[in-house]
Amino acid sequence: MLSVEFPVSDARMIRQDTFFRLLAWAVAFAEGFSTLAVEVIAIRLAIPVVGSSMTLTGVLLAVILFALSAGYWHGGQLSSRWSHPRMRTALTVNLFLAGAIYAAVSFPFEAALLERFLDAGLSLAPAIGAAATLLFAVPVYLVAQSVPLLAELTNDEGKAGKASGRVLFYSTLGSVAGGIVTPVFLFPKFGVRASGYAICGLLFAAAALWTASHRRRWMIVAAGAAALAVVSRAGLGSPVPANQRFRFDSPHQTIRIVEERRASGRMERAMYLNGGRASAIFADTGETSVGYVLEADRLLAAAPCALVLAVGAAGFTFPRDVSALPEVERVDAVDVDPDVLDIAERHFLPQPLPAKVRFVPVSARYALRRAHAQGVHYGFTLLDAYTGKAIPAELLSREFLTDVRAVSGRTAANVILDRAAETDFARNVLATFRQVFGRVWIKDVDQGDADPTNYLITDWPIPGSAEWTGAGAIYLDDRNTADRDHTRMIWSGE
Repeated sequence: MLSVEFPVSDARMIRQDTFFRLLAWAVAFAEGFSTLAVEVIAIRLAIPVVGSSMTLTGVLLAVILFALSAGYWHGGQLSSRWSHPRMRTALTVNLFLAGAIYAAVSFPFEAALLERFLDAGLSLAPAIGAAATLLFAVPVYLVAQSVPLLAELTNDEGKAGKASGRVLFYSTLGSVAGGIVTPVFLFPKFGVRASGYAICGLLFAAAALWTASHRRRWMIVAAGAAALAVVSRAGLGSPVPANQRFRFDSPHQTIRIVEERRASGRMERAMYLNGGRASAIFADTGETSVGYVLEADRLLAAAPCALVLAVGAAGFTFPRDVSALPEVERVDAVDVDPDVLDIAERHFLPQPLPAKVRFVPVSARYALRRAHAQGVHYGFTLLDAYTGKAIPAELLSREFLTDVRAVSGRTAANVILDRAAETDFARNVLATFRQVFGRVWIKDVDQGDADPTNYLITDWPIPGSAEWTGAGAIYLDDRNTADRDHTRMIWSGE
């Protein structure tokens, strides 16, 4: 058998070359992972301010991709002029700087900067674009330079296409992992803020790993750890209010439990979802204190039914209250966020929900279509998914409301509108409801409250309501501007 033996020096060189390549692939993987993870985190951090919409996703991804292209291009230019030692140093510096910027600037101040732009009068897309450019363009640009620099450093065969293809392969694998692991594992396990720390730590680790054979690697690790410690101690730029009992950033929304004293002197425990006050109870008795929930309780008590549906858990006060009615056999509470049940039972109510309440942690549209397919029909439905600064625009379309009507006898919806109900958002929401249900009535259930305020929208006349006969556009799955209309109403005082 023919064998080839390398001299000791050659064998060492082969081992070193193999180690260097593995190191390069690991750094490329980390670059791809961090870029996709940053996109997911940036979108999630903006949701409490502007809601989850295609506008948010599209504009933010466009900024990220533009920064990536700039980094690829300029990194390629630099790789053609720089020596290998200089490229290695630049890689280390870029990775470390990007992680530091994310930790100290981008993640902590995204929501606040976005609010500033909206308060200044920018519409939804320009506000998102400006905030994303200022906060994420530079670190993404720095990290993106890793790809052409690594391709040049590993191109020892004189085949640029082959070297670039390998680096992009491992970078893309990292992107696949970052796009899946971040929302599926990191968010539910550690929360959004801690996930941001983890991604910054990954970049610091990649910078340190790249200098694994250099004595300064420990300086990089120590500097990165110190930066994360400083930022985490600052709470990612968000001071904790003295009355806050609990906070959690789930994959879907920011959930806060606070205690507030009413003008009457009684203490309330309130649940805030994505910056909006979703539900509240009196802290001493646990009784519901929110006007629209009490109104919905009265409507169902006046004409009880066996099956009740609540779309949007909102602290579970409505399902808990109406389950006490003897005529009610079951209350299905549908909410896409599975974390709300445990948080409500442990930190808001705090007590287990009655046995009659069944929590359904799936999307509302899937739940409704499954109920229709199974022949389930609810005598009363409360749509309570439109609170806060952010709304799920997909739950305001004609198609969604048609699914609701197919399984609901009577339907009421709690929607925050301007007090005069004259903004584009108010008129379009009411016009969409009317087209599906035939007629629509509205009632201001928090009279004397600030503007905008809670309106109860119903498909039948209720005491104190008025039929709406105005005109507006129809929100469709195929053409839906609810997110932009809602943003104008909330932030610009249209």
